[in-house]
Amino acid sequence: MTETLIVAENISKKFGFRKGLKVIEFYALKNINLEIPKSSIIGLVGESGSGKTTLGKITLALLKPTEGKVVYEGKDVFRMVKKKEYRRLLQYIPQDPYASLNPFKTVKQLLMEPLLYHKLAGSKHEAIEIVQEFMTNVGLTPPERYMNLYSPQLSGGERQRVNIARALIVKPTYVVADEPTTMLDASLKSGIMTTLRELVTKSNISLAFITHEMSLMQFFGPSSKVIVMYLGKIVEEGTLKDLLNEPLHPYTKALIRAMPVADPKYRSDRSILLKEAPPPSPLNKPPGCPLSDRCPSASSLCSKEEPVLKNISTTRKVACHLY
Repeated sequence: MTETLIVAENISKKFGFRKGLKVIEFYALKNINLEIPKSSIIGLVGESGSGKTTLGKITLALLKPTEGKVVYEGKDVFRMVKKKEYRRLLQYIPQDPYASLNPFKTVKQLLMEPLLYHKLAGSKHEAIEIVQEFMTNVGLTPPERYMNLYSPQLSGGERQRVNIARALIVKPTYVVADEPTTMLDASLKSGIMTTLRELVTKSNISLAFITHEMSLMQFFGPSSKVIVMYLGKIVEEGTLKDLLNEPLHPYTKALIRAMPVADPKYRSDRSILLKEAPPPSPLNKPPGCPLSDRCPSASSLCSKEEPVLKNISTTRKVACHLY
């Protein structure tokens, strides 16, 4: 039986913003339950505003939930005493490689500082050797060429490789990668994804990969777990193979239909299945099912009662009144 690394129980997160004299509040997440096994890869998939990043940051204790708790190896992360050790074990790879690196520090400084702070190197000489090893692992070769460069001197792909190295160099057990290829050219995505997959698999790290592109999950293999989110709710769970072969939820079907197809013969058969509607927003969710205003299969029940996430099989869950 696979051991569980992180459990998120009944997570809800409320945000608010001021509009005139009023403070308007809304739920970015509502009653989310998630288990992340050790040495596993899961994908959090959905369009912007679905709550993927918020959920990822809560599992890292970078955000505190309004309700619920996060348990890491049996301990509530928001009550842990040794938070420095917890911070080392859980790492974050940001989406924006241009804004996430200090422009006044060299690559050597960016990678050495976490090693020395967490005392993972006995000396600066040993830290430099570790830095060179990780730079080679992420494809920044030869390391001597990049060591003394500042981030503005690097390309977007090279900056993201530094981000990956900086997250993994402290030997974490869990990493959240927040759409790490979104701001990169298509030609760079494959290299970054391959590097991330090989390093995570080699180190037996648990990875939560956040993306709005279902196709990127194929880099992690057909047995990787995928969680589909929409407006702060989980609408379907299953392995990538199951979701691609037999998607159950109408929103999952729409995401798969939106995947690019090389052969133009099949493009007309892969149109998006959702109705035209205003862009989804957590500020004005429809009553009942959050997809009821866009779903072509919606019935009167869908606009009255929110479906619960139910087991369809040992590996499949779906929140839809059709099942």
